[in-house]
Amino acid sequence: MTLLNRALDRWGAFDFFKGRCLIIQENDSRIVYLIPCELESIVKMGPYIAGLAIGELKKQFMPSMAGADLFIRSGNRKSFCIVVNENAEKLVLYGRDIMGESIVEASDTLADNELVIILNSKFEAIGIGRTRYAGSLILKKGKVTVTTIADAGYYLRDEG
Repeated sequence: MTLLNRALDRWGAFDFFKGRCLIIQENDSRIVYLIPCELESIVKMGPYIAGLAIGELKKQFMPSMAGADLFIRSGNRKSFCIVVNENAEKLVLYGRDIMGESIVEASDTLADNELVIILNSKFEAIGIGRTRYAGSLILKKGKVTVTTIADAGYYLRDEG
């Protein structure tokens, strides 16, 4: 729980999750679910039935797309997000990486190899990525500066 609380604080969502019920299901992986508190005693057997998977605990917390969306709605998006242009949005939804010139907005405090939530121009979560450069170098033209790890388009592609 300490690792999870630190992650929620890093994503700016610690206060949002105060008083809400989180369950960690441990099988081959440790999936974190947000569930209605009324169902906490019932759901111990299988939280995936009544909960929303917000991420996975590995060496660090890896948010799911649903978790990323919650974090954007509840946190300070400027410190852990990047905003991409319309062309890059289409590419991200197909799992492609992000070029520096496609980034419209990013914090100068981002470090290299840091997890970020990728947003479109409407500030909707469209992916999760990992930075390759720190600070203003993330805007470097002609280079891939953010690697896409997960994207919202996966759900659309998987349906067909």
